[in-house]
Formats: sequence, C-alpha cells, structure tokens
Amino acid sequence: MRVGRFWDRAGKVFSLLGLSLPSFWVGLVLILFFSVYLEWLPSSGSGTALHLIMPAFALGWYFAAAHMRLTRSSMLEVLGSEYIKLARLKGLPESLVICKHAFKNALIPVLTLAGINLVIMINVAVVVETVFAWPGIGRLLYEGITFRDFPVVQAVVLLGGIMIVAVNLLIDILYAVIDPRIRLER
Repeated sequence: MRVGRFWDRAGKVFSLLGLSLPSFWVGLVLILFFSVYLEWLPSSGSGTALHLIMPAFALGWYFAAAHMRLTRSSMLEVLGSEYIKLARLKGLPESLVICKHAFKNALIPVLTLAGINLVIMINVAVVVETVFAWPGIGRLLYEGITFRDFPVVQAVVLLGGIMIVAVNLLIDILYAVIDPRIRLER
C-alpha cells in the first residue's frame, strides 16, 4: 500500500534475505547464536515449544519471504488496474477497495504459490529436521535413505505425490471461491 516507505523497504530486505539464504545455513546460524552464544534456546530435539522456535523459523523464512514478495508485486499490479481506479472514483471506502476488490484478486497467484510451497516444504524439511535433530517426515525420509529402508522411502515419496494431487485439487476449488468469474463446470 505504501510503496517506498520504511516497512516496504524492510519487507524487501526481509524477502531478499529469505530467498537468498539456504534453510540449513539459517538453522546453523540460529543454533550458533541462540543456543551456543546466548543459551536461550535448545539446539536440538523436541519436547517443548522452545524446541520448535528455531526449526520453524529456519523452515518458514524462505516461504514467508516468497509469499511476501509475490503478494507485494501482485497487489501493486492489481492496484494499478482500471477497476480499482473506478471503485475509488465511485467513492468506495479505501478499506473496502483494498480488502474486497484488490486483495481478493491479488490472492490468486499467492494461493498457487502456497499450494506448490506446501509440497516443497516437505523436501526442505529433510534438511532442517536433520540440522535440528527434529523427528518428522523429513527426518524419516533421511533415515530411510541412510539405512536403505526402501519401503519407507517409497511411502514418503508416495505421500508427497498424493499431497501434490490433493493440494492442486484444493487450490483449484479455492479459485472458484475467491474469484467468482472462475466457475467449476462439468
């Protein structure tokens, strides 16, 4: 909404760093600072909410940055369109123009990215869960590959394939909910 101001520039730096830094490196730096130097958070394992903070940040920073960047560019594109200008000329409140008209139409590419990133997150989780010794599907896949447990690897890969199909179906259904011009036809 406020292009070129402090929060816009801070968001661009956040998204640039989030897209540039690999998750395993972010995890190792978090362990170094918050576990070794400051001794605020546990470095590995699971059990309490404190064990979840660093792995969640290391895993989610890339995806939050990608969504922030795409949402920003999509909103800027939609805010420059003719129907937004028309809605403002008709005297609609700015909050209604932004929430109902602009954001709803800018949400389509963001929703597509969210569906793709949900499935990609499992692949990235393999590395992050290994760095933090966190028990999860990624760690299960890593141990299955390490110990040559092929049924486990096949099950995790099959689960990933099923997730791709299910998430894409859900995204297609949500398109019709978000944008009334898109209808589910037979």
